[in-house]
Amino acid sequence: MELKHDGTYSLVRGNEILFRIQPAPGCTDALAEVESGVWLWTRTSETAVDRMRMCLETPTASFTMIPAVSYNGNGWGDSEEYVGDRDGDLPWTFAWHRCAIPACTYSERGDVSVALFARDDDTASCSLYREGDKTCHVLLWPEEEAPRVLMRHYWESAYHGAIQPRSVFTALICVSENIQPKKGYRKLIDYAWRRFSHPLSPRFSTGELARMTLDFFKSLYTREDDGFCAFNRGLGWNKESGSFEKRKRICYEIGWVGQNASLANALLWDYLKSGDEGERDMALSVLDSWVRDAVLPGGLMRVKFFKSPTADENILVEEQNWGYMPEVENRVGPVRFLIDACNLGGAAAGFFEAARLCEEAGIQRPAYERCALGICDFALGAQAADGSFAKSWNSKGEATREGGTVGCFLIPPLVTAFKISGKEAYRDAAVRAFDHYIADFQRDGFTTAGALDTCCIDKESVSPLLESALVLYRLTGEKRYLDAAVDAAWYLMSWMELFTVRYPAHTVCGQIGFDTLGMTAVSTAHNAVDHYAIRDVPALLELASLTGDERWKTWAGAIWCAATQLVSDGTLTVAGRTRPVGSEDEAVYHTRWARKDFDICRPTEWLTAFHAAFRMEAIRRLPDPAVLDETV
Repeated sequence: MELKHDGTYSLVRGNEILFRIQPAPGCTDALAEVESGVWLWTRTSETAVDRMRMCLETPTASFTMIPAVSYNGNGWGDSEEYVGDRDGDLPWTFAWHRCAIPACTYSERGDVSVALFARDDDTASCSLYREGDKTCHVLLWPEEEAPRVLMRHYWESAYHGAIQPRSVFTALICVSENIQPKKGYRKLIDYAWRRFSHPLSPRFSTGELARMTLDFFKSLYTREDDGFCAFNRGLGWNKESGSFEKRKRICYEIGWVGQNASLANALLWDYLKSGDEGERDMALSVLDSWVRDAVLPGGLMRVKFFKSPTADENILVEEQNWGYMPEVENRVGPVRFLIDACNLGGAAAGFFEAARLCEEAGIQRPAYERCALGICDFALGAQAADGSFAKSWNSKGEATREGGTVGCFLIPPLVTAFKISGKEAYRDAAVRAFDHYIADFQRDGFTTAGALDTCCIDKESVSPLLESALVLYRLTGEKRYLDAAVDAAWYLMSWMELFTVRYPAHTVCGQIGFDTLGMTAVSTAHNAVDHYAIRDVPALLELASLTGDERWKTWAGAIWCAATQLVSDGTLTVAGRTRPVGSEDEAVYHTRWARKDFDICRPTEWLTAFHAAFRMEAIRRLPDPAVLDETV
């Protein structure tokens, strides 16, 4: 590659132009290479100005990305999201804080990728669009989001900010050669982390987190009048009582948000260490209730209850969504929820683990393994010819929605079923499913439909793909699975916040010192950050061990540290409301998404079970959880 300057700057390779900078009247540009393939672009205006546009052109891209916002223009699924490169005739613009790297745009063509992004102490917006035979990477000042702004399932009018006039504007350019299709952003992520990150430490030790998290689980435990026992899905703020209280509708769930199997297993695990019979009895009452009241003919099981099986009797309707959206919450009368692959895979994995823990404790519960094997038997019969699983089924086992990567959640329990039974059909189904999902990922460059309250490109759906790749690598030793795990992990990193958003002191996020670094965005439709990737911490640490690449250990630590900052020790107070011990928000509205006014970005105040469940899974599954106590 050679940088040329003939009135403007361009990067060439032989006769091929890799990028060209659009000059601006009254401005001079300078490029300084800060390391191989990375340049600092400084534009100086003859006079101080309060608006600036810095544009870098590349040949028409074959794949584009705005990390955590847009993957090749989005458009997979049916959720409200940013689709394409423009809205009508006007290109989309995105604020720096909406992107995982400040105001970052990325494109590939052939074996070359180019990215343009801002410094983390600036307030630019970005835009990425096609114009003729060029792809335009643009940084804009002042901050704006236009032509309209995506909110939570609806749109708002455009946002336009302001800056003090200035004469110097800067940007960063990152170029990678010899890339593989849809994988060329690895250098960008590595550089952005090194440039923008700072040391992170967990707020609590793993021992402290385990104690507080188990206390939180116990606070969610509920025994209904009919004897059904379960953990509530989480706590929400009740304005009338002025306190956090258990959810009153759609209270219980075996996996996903509710994670009843995982919470019960955490208590069984602690019982094996502490001998606390109360924990043992609580866990068994929950698992026994689900086996007794949720298992259906053919191996399926119901995955959600409004309150309890008795309260849900005379079920009238099978919903065509996930039982989470407002129209379901507000429906008068009972609802039967669809059985989704995320919950079903989580149930099978959870009951296999419960059976093992009970065996270690000398407790006889053969029904747990039968339940898990039943789900796997259903999966064998429900698997499509191409190896995929549906996203959801009704109680008769009929598919109600196809597509997405979410079927991957069934792969790990199928492998466990093979190990337990020796039945090769389980292993073969797992391999066929993985081959289907990894082929989709390699073709598209993204995964889909893991977040059950949206249907779009997302972060959650790569988690079971990463887990499945490592499960199959352990089973077979075939390098292709390890390679697939590395690919999946890099995609996960494209969702990780690689810089710290600096919130004004008067904002809620500013008051609590919230740090975006290490958090991960949810999906292209839900532009918030959450702690879900804590589920992937053990996988990333395993990757570090298997590959010798210490970056995976560093990034696992960053995710862990970020996910501990909002765990309450019983004294954490946010916006005047003190959180119960061990609780943590589902997500943080870190950008202009759930609230149009950026000044009131804040945590959700929906204190869910599932991130706490993943926290405990990491602690109990790692050979040495003390690795999580380190500063990264």
